[in-house]
Amino acid sequence: MYTRKDGFAKADFDPKTVVTIPNIVTLTRLIILPFILVSLSRNQNIQAFILILLAGFTDVLDGFLAKILHQATTFGKVLDPVVDKLFMMSILVYLYINREFPFWAFYCILALEIFIISGGFWMMRRHHKIPTSNICGKLAVTFLSVSMYLYIIDIDSINAFYINGLNFKVIIVFISIIFLILATINYGILSKKEILKNNGKKDD
Repeated sequence: MYTRKDGFAKADFDPKTVVTIPNIVTLTRLIILPFILVSLSRNQNIQAFILILLAGFTDVLDGFLAKILHQATTFGKVLDPVVDKLFMMSILVYLYINREFPFWAFYCILALEIFIISGGFWMMRRHHKIPTSNICGKLAVTFLSVSMYLYIIDIDSINAFYINGLNFKVIIVFISIIFLILATINYGILSKKEILKNNGKKDD
């Protein structure tokens, strides 16, 4: 099962807890994803926007169901962020190729996400712990989601809105990257403390 402590959860996998209602809800985001990409390719921006909101609702719903049904499992805590990253990066790839999403931002986000998820799997395999989300990570997702919406819903007033020579959409993207960097640093600090603590226990 799943227990949280000091920013980490114990990786105690139980095959019986793989197929749960919250995990099924989590996987529905991957089912919605192709419909979003098809809608974007057809310039059905409002439809894509609504589908993304629906996917965001499932992200809230799976956590809510895990609590009320007492089905918060280790597999679910791994599955949820992996699905989230696949979902978000797939849309960002499309926006980068077709909607002029900044190339520097795309590759920066990609590098940070790869670093976070690979570090998380390393902690899980080596120390049997899973990093949990922090406030910076949640803010990064929030601002990144807003920036995606701005590139999907092409509004002339937003496109023409500049602050100190920078487009408003680019500013939102930049803020999301700042929070993502802070989240990555926080994960690194927590991971180092956890490793030192585990090494200390081994020495004892």
